Amino acid sequence: MSRIIVMNATGGTELLWRHIRIKKSLNDICHTLELEIPASERTKAHKHDKIEVRYENNLVRDSGGRRRVTTVMIDEITASVDVSKHSVFVIGRSPARDIIDSTWTGTLLNMTLFEVTKNIADKFGITCTNIPPEEGDRTRQVNIFSWENESPWTKLITEADSQSFILTSNEAGGLYIWQPEGSVRKEGFHLTEGRNVKTIEWKENGAEQYHEYIFSGGFSEASIIDSTCKNNRVLTVDLTYPEIDQAKLKRRAETEMRRRRENRITVTVSGWGLTDTQIKNLGATNGREIFWVPNLLIPVSMPSLGLDAKLLIAEVEQEADKETMSSTITLVNREAYL
Repeated sequence: MSRIIVMNATGGTELLWRHIRIKKSLNDICHTLELEIPASERTKAHKHDKIEVRYENNLVRDSGGRRRVTTVMIDEITASVDVSKHSVFVIGRSPARDIIDSTWTGTLLNMTLFEVTKNIADKFGITCTNIPPEEGDRTRQVNIFSWENESPWTKLITEADSQSFILTSNEAGGLYIWQPEGSVRKEGFHLTEGRNVKTIEWKENGAEQYHEYIFSGGFSEASIIDSTCKNNRVLTVDLTYPEIDQAKLKRRAETEMRRRRENRITVTVSGWGLTDTQIKNLGATNGREIFWVPNLLIPVSMPSLGLDAKLLIAEVEQEADKETMSSTITLVNREAYL
């Protein structure tokens, strides 16, 4: 009833494929795609081509029944030969890679965060959208936003963090500006041990955690202590941001601390999102989410961990071969992104 379609949107051709892995994260602006195709498809893909992955299902009543999963630009193509098969491996990132990788000088005055991001994105032909779009621009004004012989990306992320917004790529290759989801959506996403969860991994990781976080920019500096990390490790970050004030620096340090100390739960499930039954029960699918995606707040019940809570999806890896489809989902407390 469903199949995955890989299209070279630049060349207008469909690609045969052997294996797909897609990663989407609130911590990484770009979606990433790792694609294995047969050697016979080699001439159909080239560096910098645009690749679209779509999910075809006749129960999906929008997008012609072909819902877009991700859009990337090819960074690298590698041909591999061993005794059993010849394969071609394709690696790509969202079109926002061009903003991240480019360096230039610019100054924008008296614009909101959304207007700043849109102005920069327009230079690269990338669409920028506020989520939810019907509420208009909810971001605050930035008096001066400047960068010199560098990518403005780090400063965009810093400003977004200081205003409690998340900046990520969307499935069409554009950019979303949104806040951490505050309520559970109505599509029926849930993770319940013994029902739709195949494996569970709980991780308490202190390897990237620090006792003190020091952030500086311009003539200001802010420091914050993580009392849960009882050692002498210090992380110092210079944002090279002349117009950032101490309040924003402190906010940025707090965000960094929360994300590094947050315990994470990773689960695997079958499929890439809702089951066929769940999609059918939705009726109209336009404007409804059908995939596991970052920034979904969902009910999670895992008795083996003593857990019954609403958690935020921070990262999703979708994987498929010709026989199976699965998703690996990383969950955190919503407070990690506030």
